[in-house]
Amino acid sequence: MKTMRAWSALCVVLGVGCFSPQVPEPYDLAHLEAEVLEAVQATMDGLAAHDSLVLSEWVLPDAIIQRWQADSAGVWKTVTLTGAEFASRLGQTGPAFLERTWRETVSVDGDVASVTAPYDFWVDGVCSHCGVDVLTLVRDANGAWRVATISYTVNARGEQACRGRFPDMPLSPKSATR
Repeated sequence: MKTMRAWSALCVVLGVGCFSPQVPEPYDLAHLEAEVLEAVQATMDGLAAHDSLVLSEWVLPDAIIQRWQADSAGVWKTVTLTGAEFASRLGQTGPAFLERTWRETVSVDGDVASVTAPYDFWVDGVCSHCGVDVLTLVRDANGAWRVATISYTVNARGEQACRGRFPDMPLSPKSATR
């Protein structure tokens, strides 16, 4: 009987050690959010450089890129590209691009993150349009954040219209360099 109690006690001790819930290691959320924003900025830098290799490094080939814009009747229309098409088209030589975001909201849940922010888009130093970017990123097996989706609105055209929509829009790039 004593032997049975000893075995039972040992099983309980081993069972508690084996089956007690594992407490996840704390992670630095601010560090993860910074990593996600670095991946988004690297994507924007690849866009500005017209560099399809950089874009391909940060945007998954099967990512879904959607541009949403209302037509003259107010009906929302979309253009959809894969990540590979996005990298190929925007990675070609062309006018100078600059896309800026501000007031970024970042959410991270394990290996999935989202970023939402107003943006403005400049072509050859002129404000083309603005809207809101919504990106989803996933962390790959190497720990790198990669863009899985980009959905963005085009709600205003030209700098004055964009400033009317987003009064906190940063200064124009020309003003910022003076």
